Amino acid sequence: MRRAAPVVLVLALLAGGCVGGAASPEGPELPPLASKVRDLRDKGQQALTRGDAARAALIFDDARRLAESLDDRSGLAGALNDLGAAATLQGDYPKAAEFHRRAYVIAVEIGDRALAVECLSYHGQAVHLMGDHAAALGYYSQALALARETKDRRSEAVVLNNLGLLQQARGELDQAEPNFQQALAINKELAERRATASNLSNLGALSEKRGRRVEARGRYEQALALDKETENRPAIEADLMNLGRLSEEDNRPDEALGYYERAYRGYLALNHVPKAMEAGKRLVRAAKAAGRDAEAASYQTELNALAAQP
Repeated sequence: MRRAAPVVLVLALLAGGCVGGAASPEGPELPPLASKVRDLRDKGQQALTRGDAARAALIFDDARRLAESLDDRSGLAGALNDLGAAATLQGDYPKAAEFHRRAYVIAVEIGDRALAVECLSYHGQAVHLMGDHAAALGYYSQALALARETKDRRSEAVVLNNLGLLQQARGELDQAEPNFQQALAINKELAERRATASNLSNLGALSEKRGRRVEARGRYEQALALDKETENRPAIEADLMNLGRLSEEDNRPDEALGYYERAYRGYLALNHVPKAMEAGKRLVRAAKAAGRDAEAASYQTELNALAAQP
C-alpha cells in the first residue's frame, strides 16, 4: 500500500525582489551608511541562499539597527522583511508574522505600494504556515490586487504561487492548479529560474495528489534541473527527496536509494541535521528494501552517530 505523500510547502520568497524595501545593487546612488544597509542586506541574502538562515538573521539584524540609527524607513522595512524571511526558514512563524506586520506599517506610512505588496505577501506566508488559512487568504488577496494594480509581475507570480499552495492545503485543487500555471507562465516570461522551479515542484505535488505520478516525476525532474542550474540549496535536496519518495512508492528501491543518498549528503553538507536525519532514515529503509543489508547497517551507524551529536 502506498503511503500518503507528505504535504511540503514550496513557498516562493520575495527576498531582494521589490522596489523600495528590497536589497538590490541597482537604483540611485545612496549615501555611504545607507549604502551599507543595502550591502548588509545583500550579504544576508547570500547567506540565506546558502541555506544558512541563522547567519542571515544576524546580518539582517545588523542592517536593521543601522537603518534605525539613520531613520532609513525604507531600509528598515526591508530589513524587517528580511528578518521575517529568515525566521520563516527557521520555523518561527509567529516571529516572522510580527516582523512583516511592522514592515507593512512602515510601507503604508511612506506610501511605498511595491513594498506594501512584499509585506502583505510575506505576512500571508507566515500566517499560512501558522495554519491560519483565513488570515492568509486575506493577505494574499490584498497583495495580489495591489501587485496587479502596480503592474509588479514578479510579485504577482509569487502571490499566485502561494495562493495556490493555500488552496491546495484547503483541498481546492481545481482552484490551485490555474494559479500555479499562471505563476509559472509569468516566471518563464521573466526568466525567473528559481521561481520557475518552485512552481514546477508545486505542480508536481499537485499531480501527485491527483495520482498522475508520471507527470509528477517529470515536473520534479524539471525542478531539480533548474535548481541545480541556479545552485538553489536546499531546494535541490527537497527535489531529490520528492523523486526518491516516488521511486520508493513505485517499488524501485535501488533508484530511491540513489536519490535519498544524494539528498542525505546534501543536507549534511548544509548542516541541516533534522533534514539529514529524515533523508537518512529513508535511505536505510530503501537499502533494506533493495536487499543491501550491509549498506543499510552502515547508514544506520552513521545516523546513530549523527543523532548522538550535541
